[in-house]
Amino acid sequence: MIKKSAGIALRRSPAMKVGASVRRRAAAGLASGRSTLVDSVLMPAAQGSAARVQYAAVLDGHTLNLRALLPAGVPVPGADASSASDASDTSDASGAAAPAPARAHVLFISGGTRIRAAARLHRERDGQTSVQATVLLGEDIGGVPVTLGRWTLGLELDSGSPAPVRLQLIGDGAPAYGGPTRPLDTCVRTGRRHRLGLTPAGRLRLTIAPAVARAEVLRVNRAFTGTSVLFAVYGPDAARDGAAPPVVELVEQQSRTVLRHTAEPLPADATAWRVTLPLGRLLDASARQTWSLRLVPGPRGGKPLEIGRHGHDLRSPRKVLTPPKFTVRAEDGTFVEVKPQYTRRGALQLVCTPRKSGTP
Repeated sequence: MIKKSAGIALRRSPAMKVGASVRRRAAAGLASGRSTLVDSVLMPAAQGSAARVQYAAVLDGHTLNLRALLPAGVPVPGADASSASDASDTSDASGAAAPAPARAHVLFISGGTRIRAAARLHRERDGQTSVQATVLLGEDIGGVPVTLGRWTLGLELDSGSPAPVRLQLIGDGAPAYGGPTRPLDTCVRTGRRHRLGLTPAGRLRLTIAPAVARAEVLRVNRAFTGTSVLFAVYGPDAARDGAAPPVVELVEQQSRTVLRHTAEPLPADATAWRVTLPLGRLLDASARQTWSLRLVPGPRGGKPLEIGRHGHDLRSPRKVLTPPKFTVRAEDGTFVEVKPQYTRRGALQLVCTPRKSGTP
């Protein structure tokens, strides 16, 4: 308990705020130094065979947004704002006729595999030509069939000559986000994680990692005797057809009391569950209590899963996600205020505070 209190005090101390400011300045300095390296060393070394990435991000968990400037001297006849469609262009194993090629494509390269996705060419006001692309990632959601692993990104241009012009993409182009949200790198439909980075040579690289198990809160229902939490399990073995229902542990943060409750399935969704918590019978009405919820590991073992809100793009879920408070009547007749809240990591907590008066 003393250790936990000391940790909370340290996180809230002015010294930690200074540390956060130093970390932000260091990150800004690193980004500036990286841009200098790209523009002063990597791009000249490419000798006109690379496009400079100005912006690259996976914003909604499965859509790559890209903008890059082509080097001077690359022939791009007819470049304009609408010279290509957004549809992806992949090979057809049946041999059916493919649509006419766009003037530019984004290349996804992994070993001997090359996947092409259509891009747009745009003539800038200063005479330069940019390539812009919006690419859906994942064949199972209707996008390009990129698989798990590392993919180096490049460009392919149809310049009218027999052989297409192929360019590297250099520079990450990652924007700085200072608001309440951040890019969402986890696909909400598949759970796959997409991260953009650089190879040692400075080329843009996309790393796709498999889904990890997580338990997401769907809704917190309120009642005068307690609450029920609806949640869904995503990731490996999310659908538990024929398996025993998951067991939820209710853990009190101070006393480390652990109570177990079996969840019940929700109809028409093999990944969704409801756990009913009779707080009126469980609460100690003489003291403030903070309860968290976690899933007991299944037969394959592993770590318990915190039930909360993890698949989001918020920097501070605790400040933004604020479920309404409600009142529960304990068995001794005391009214207890229950405040659902989320930690910095997104885990759900139920903060239960006895009321001084006997009225709700």
